[in-house]
Amino acid sequence: MPEIRVEKLNRLYGKQHILNNVDFIAETGKITVLLGPSGAGKTTLLRCIAGLDKADEGRIFFDEADVTELTPVQRKIAMIFQNAALFEHTRIKDNIGYGLHKLGYTNSEIEQMVQSSAAALHIEHLLERYPGQLSGGERQRASIARAIVRKPSILLLDEPFSSLDARLSEELCEEMIRLQKQSGMTMIMVTHDQKEAMRTGDVIALMNEGRIVSKGTPAFLYNSPPDLFTAQFLGTPKINLIRRDSALFARLKDYYHPDDTVQTLGIRPDSFMIQVHEEGICEVMRCSAGYGTYEIQALCLDTPLVIISTMPMEKGTRFQICAPAEKLLRFDENGLSVTA
Repeated sequence: MPEIRVEKLNRLYGKQHILNNVDFIAETGKITVLLGPSGAGKTTLLRCIAGLDKADEGRIFFDEADVTELTPVQRKIAMIFQNAALFEHTRIKDNIGYGLHKLGYTNSEIEQMVQSSAAALHIEHLLERYPGQLSGGERQRASIARAIVRKPSILLLDEPFSSLDARLSEELCEEMIRLQKQSGMTMIMVTHDQKEAMRTGDVIALMNEGRIVSKGTPAFLYNSPPDLFTAQFLGTPKINLIRRDSALFARLKDYYHPDDTVQTLGIRPDSFMIQVHEEGICEVMRCSAGYGTYEIQALCLDTPLVIISTMPMEKGTRFQICAPAEKLLRFDENGLSVTA
C-alpha cells in the first residue's frame, strides 16, 4: 500500500493561504487523521491529495510516483464524503457497483464484488432497497461499501460521520478501523472532532491556519504536546493552564521548581489528586456527574480549574490538590513545550 507524501504545498484564495507550505506524510497501511478547527485547511489538503483541487505550488507523491498533475481517476483513490451522495432512484446494489462495468468487470464479477462489499458493512439485506428507504447510518454504510468495492489501496474520508448521532458515529468509526486493519489500505480522514480523531487515528496531524502544527500518535500528542495549541485542542475537558503571574503558579513553584523559561504550567483534569481539607486552597464552585466520574469546577487561589474526581463534592467544599511531576506540562513564552 502506498505512502502519501506532500511537499511544500500551497493553495491560495486571492492572497490568503488556505494551505501554507505544507509538508506531510501519511504512512503506508495506517490511518492518519487530519484534525483541526474549521478553516484550518484540512478538507483542502485532502481534496488536493485526491486531485479534486489543484495546488498553486508543491508536489504530491504516492510512494515515488508524482501524481500532482494526475486526475482523480488516474490516482486510483476512493473517497467518502460527509453526504453519502447516493443516486436516489437507483437500488443500493447498483449504487455500490456503479462504474464497475466501465472498468471492464463482467456482470458475475460485479455481483460478487457488490455482495462482498455489502457483507463487510453488514448491509446485504438492503441491496434491493432505494436510498430513500434507508436511515442515515445505513446510507453511509452503503457509501462506504461503494468506496471499498474495488479494494482501493488509498481511502480518503472527509468528515464522513459528522452528520450522524454519537452512537452511530462511534459504531461506523469502529467499522472503518476494522476494514482498514483487514485490508492494510492507507487511509486519511478529516475531522474537527478530537474524540473521533483520538479513537480512530494511528497518527494525528493537527492543522491550524493552513499549516500542520504537530503530528504524532494520539497518546503522544495528548501526553507530550509540543505546544500550547496542541495541548489545548486535545482533551475533554480542556487542559488547565496556570500562568506565571498567578498566585497558584507561585504556590506550585515551590513544589515543582519550574525554571525561568516556563511561563505556563498545564495540568490535565484527570491528573489531579485531591484531599478534602478545611484550609485547602481550592473551593468547589460546581460539581456535575459524568460517566462514572464527576467534573469539579473549582477556584484555586486566583485560578479556575476543572478537575475529574471519582467522588462527588458539595459546592463550597475546600480541598488541597497535587499532581505527579511527570504529568505537569511546561510551556515557554512562545507556547512551546519546555523539557522538565
